[in-house]
Amino acid sequence: MTAFSTAFNSFKSKVAAIIATVQQEDLVTKGVTIDKSEAKKTLCQLAADIAAPIFAFASSTNDNKLKEEVDFSYSDLFKSKDDQLAPRCQNIHDAGTTNLAALAPYGITAATLTTFQTTIDNYQAKVPTPRNAAALKVTIRTNLRNLIKETDKVLKEQMDKPVVGLKTTNPNFVTTYKANRIIIDPSKSATTLKGTVTNSADNSFIVGSSVTIEGTKLNAITNDKGEYEIKPITIGTANLIASASKFKDKTILNIAVKKGQINKQDISLDPAKSSWGDRTKPST
Repeated sequence: MTAFSTAFNSFKSKVAAIIATVQQEDLVTKGVTIDKSEAKKTLCQLAADIAAPIFAFASSTNDNKLKEEVDFSYSDLFKSKDDQLAPRCQNIHDAGTTNLAALAPYGITAATLTTFQTTIDNYQAKVPTPRNAAALKVTIRTNLRNLIKETDKVLKEQMDKPVVGLKTTNPNFVTTYKANRIIIDPSKSATTLKGTVTNSADNSFIVGSSVTIEGTKLNAITNDKGEYEIKPITIGTANLIASASKFKDKTILNIAVKKGQINKQDISLDPAKSSWGDRTKPST
């Protein structure tokens, strides 16, 4: 069906665009956070390294005002809010510039202060970035909503509708298609195998029967309604073994197990025949 094939290719392209858009949003958030954090660490370390010798100079000259202006450790600076850090660092820089000549014996040079100023400017340029990133994220999310609407329209109007016409000519495809249209959240739904074990003779529930996934230790015992549930289980295919007292064991092969879904498999056990048949066992 050419029309369905065309719609399906469009659907795949839109899904790819949705994934790319989500990844873009994630990169905007993480990239900005990491970049700004690294710039802050660099600035705080350099500021602390310059403040310490200036403090030592102020102490030697009994300049308490200067001491107070530069009395910041790395930890003090790193705890500063975004709008406080740059001004504090600028005050340290300016104090260094004012006392540059006297600070030579302490290792503070014009080149040191130039590097410091560049680092301050670099950090200040990044401070507004989170706000810009927030605005960009709004745009990305708007695009994402539009993409999802467009994709949903292709799915419902250009794929779901044509499939109906294949019920007679390709019923297996239609069944598989509908099964894959079930919306699940694998991250929140445990892959489960459940069902009911009954007596084949009268369809009554079998209580206390054992249901095991072959080759594993995964097992369940049926409740008073004959129900069992095994989770979480591995996706793919599974062989199921059911057994109960006075019933024949039964193995069901190649049960399809889909991720994040409740996979259902009912089991009917045949009663085990007594070697005496319907006769009453004679007394001894």
